[in-house]
Amino acid sequence: MKVIARLALFALTTGLGCAPPSAELSPADVAAIQHRFDEVASHVTKREYAAWASDFTPDGVFMIGNAPASRGRAAIQKFGEAGPKAISLTFSDVQIHGSGSSAWATSAYTFKAEGAPMDDTGKQLIVFQRQPDGSWLTLAASASSDLPPPPPPLPAKK
Repeated sequence: MKVIARLALFALTTGLGCAPPSAELSPADVAAIQHRFDEVASHVTKREYAAWASDFTPDGVFMIGNAPASRGRAAIQKFGEAGPKAISLTFSDVQIHGSGSSAWATSAYTFKAEGAPMDDTGKQLIVFQRQPDGSWLTLAASASSDLPPPPPPLPAKK
């Protein structure tokens, strides 16, 4: 039985290796995804959280350190509305890759918020999905700060 399972696994993996490669992203795809970064920065800076949430697929997920994941547009919008009030958001070192209907990008970010003692700088990984109309929406976004974590709370006095 083990021999049959190994042969089946071999046939499956070698067969998949012979599949034609997906088409690389076109320059227009890369430009459209880069434009998504610009739109997100604009939506967040202008505190247009419904518009920011609409940059995600309906089942998209936003994950940021020290907070639970926000799943779906309503939760993503709620996170934006409840979170720190943006002054500015900028992206740098944007690297876009992908093929077919999937793309991923990495970037650095700088986020300035009202009342924050310093700007937050960090990095992110974004997964994009091509939509039936050819546009690109965020399927998943994960961001993490380069700042040190906050100190633990002091123990309660007895």
